[in-house]
Amino acid sequence: MLTSPPADHTIAQAIAHDELRLFYQPIVRATDGAVVAVEALVRWQHPTLGLLTPDRFLHKADRDGQLPLLDRWVLHRACQDLADLGPAAPDHVNVNLSAPTLATDFTEPVTTALERTGLAAHRLRLELSECADLNTLTHAEKHLKGLVERGVGVALDDMGTGSTDLRCLSRLAVHGIKIDKEFVSGMLTNPRDHAIVKLLTEMAHGLRLHVTAEGVETAEQLAALTRLGVCYVQGYHLAPPLTLAELTSTILTA
Repeated sequence: MLTSPPADHTIAQAIAHDELRLFYQPIVRATDGAVVAVEALVRWQHPTLGLLTPDRFLHKADRDGQLPLLDRWVLHRACQDLADLGPAAPDHVNVNLSAPTLATDFTEPVTTALERTGLAAHRLRLELSECADLNTLTHAEKHLKGLVERGVGVALDDMGTGSTDLRCLSRLAVHGIKIDKEFVSGMLTNPRDHAIVKLLTEMAHGLRLHVTAEGVETAEQLAALTRLGVCYVQGYHLAPPLTLAELTSTILTA
């Protein structure tokens, strides 16, 4: 049984055939559960394999050199969806940029998505993987600066899992960090994971950055994160990734 797309079926073809889908996972304020943002998560509705999660096609897309094309599609669709939701929409949509995209001049696809959809720049937040190497993030610095000046927000994702020099964190125009789910999942049983979450939270506060914890699965984790001063949380305890229709229903019934 095939578990990933055939070699001759590419992201470019998926886009041409309208097979990609976006799901949105809410990011909520820890103190009151208000949905303040959503993270756009791509899926592939493959004609024979069904709905594929990114772990089943991103590696091939990277090998094919098509991650920048995928990022461009996600940027436009996410901005369009948030704009279409109207006044009831969350304040922001978070979109991940892959390392290959960060290695390019990504100003054009970001500004084009905003201009074509009419979404205000301050409502878009770009998530940068901390697993991107230092050279890539350093290259991205000048492009991020220009986008931030337009109002776009920037967050460093998967914080604590990469080898990025902390000096890069001080140099990049970053508004927030996202604590990796592996530390959140272990923080109640592993004192070291708890210490890392505490350290990252305090560092973020010291740098005046927003801090979000990913992968919150239980009420106990949520309570522990709130005690540490984590302002925003994301995970299945709060909400799974939702279709646009499900997100709209969730917002209207909140």
